[in-house]
Amino acid sequence: MLVDPLKRRSDILKQTILYDFQKKLLNSIEKDYIIAADTGTGKTIMAIYHYLRHTKGEPLLIVAPPQKIKEGGWDRDMALVSQKHGIGVDYDLLSYGVLAKRWKEYKGYFVVFDECHYIKMPTSQRGKAGKFLALNSTHFLLLSATPASNGWGDTINYFIMFGYEKNKTQFERDYAIKEPLYRSGKPVMYGGRQMERIVGWNKEKELKQRFESFSIKLSKDEALDLPPLIFEDVQFKSSPEYKKLKKDRVLEINGELEAFDTLPKLQHGLRYHANQSEKLKYSEMLAEGTSENIIFFYYYQEEKEQLKKIMKKLKKTIFEVSGQATKLPKKDSWSTLNNSVTLVQYMAGSAGIELQYANLVVFYTPTYSYQDYEQALGRAYRNGQEKKVTVYRYITKGTIEKDIYDRLKQKKDFTEDLFRKEFGV
Repeated sequence: MLVDPLKRRSDILKQTILYDFQKKLLNSIEKDYIIAADTGTGKTIMAIYHYLRHTKGEPLLIVAPPQKIKEGGWDRDMALVSQKHGIGVDYDLLSYGVLAKRWKEYKGYFVVFDECHYIKMPTSQRGKAGKFLALNSTHFLLLSATPASNGWGDTINYFIMFGYEKNKTQFERDYAIKEPLYRSGKPVMYGGRQMERIVGWNKEKELKQRFESFSIKLSKDEALDLPPLIFEDVQFKSSPEYKKLKKDRVLEINGELEAFDTLPKLQHGLRYHANQSEKLKYSEMLAEGTSENIIFFYYYQEEKEQLKKIMKKLKKTIFEVSGQATKLPKKDSWSTLNNSVTLVQYMAGSAGIELQYANLVVFYTPTYSYQDYEQALGRAYRNGQEKKVTVYRYITKGTIEKDIYDRLKQKKDFTEDLFRKEFGV
């Protein structure tokens, strides 16, 4: 029988599943705070224990991007903590997509904002809702690897939440350096007044001191007892296309029905249509939330083109290893390289290249070959890698992807015979 966490609080805090560096961080922060920790350092688990430490019995609200809610990571970590301590936690998950409409339903909750850069804009509907929800919570915690990736302009809503500023206008009046805005040599006017643009910030030492009074940074390099290779399985639900294809062996593509009536076509179709939409959304969220260098291992040309489109939109530096092109950074640039994405096709780049400049690895599509899988892991996690490496495996539940990864965990290939047996062809 699950019990109230308040009745077990002392034992829970003594018997946590936290690493020492995570305990040290939580011991050093206040109830309302920003945890600006690198991807892979366990922000979710830390947030749950932060709530358990400070709750007075009020429910927990987790506000997160829709992709993270669908993926189920919060539910899995909450179940892990609940089972460890035999407790029941009253919590809700709310997508940023409906935050502006529904925040008033959650007054008096303990609130965690996951990927809090989603509410950094104080004048947006989402940013305003985030501010009001924080101010009407019992306590609030903000999580992000990059809460202010574009400088002080990204911190304005945080300063408002923590009581340092009333609004954006006051913040800019106190700190912004502005100059008149011109286009083609002519002043840009609005409402009879010349527009201005921000070109810098005053009193940056004061800004830094204030920001550090309610935020704490944590890099992977500081997480000394974090395992050197971390695996994160990101799970999705199968797409409607996959279900139809599995059942009927036909699919409407570009307005026409296409038959997947040969073994190679069916294998291709089931792998490609597992859930492209959610994979792309999650990839965009992951890349937007970090300036660290990322590798995506993919299988199909269509996947590469979609990923490139997203990464260009995010203004990432893009490198590529494929049958069509090979473009990689020079070694002498590795130490200063950041905010890059490297797209690697298994067959072209799972072996023979060095990618130690990256420490986030995404297996976008699984490979049938255990050798290719192991070789791909070794591109970033090898001699010369100075950072902890986090590996994200995209796994669509109830699809061939789950079968492939089950086989790879046995250090074996996923064979054509296994495919025939599984799908009756």
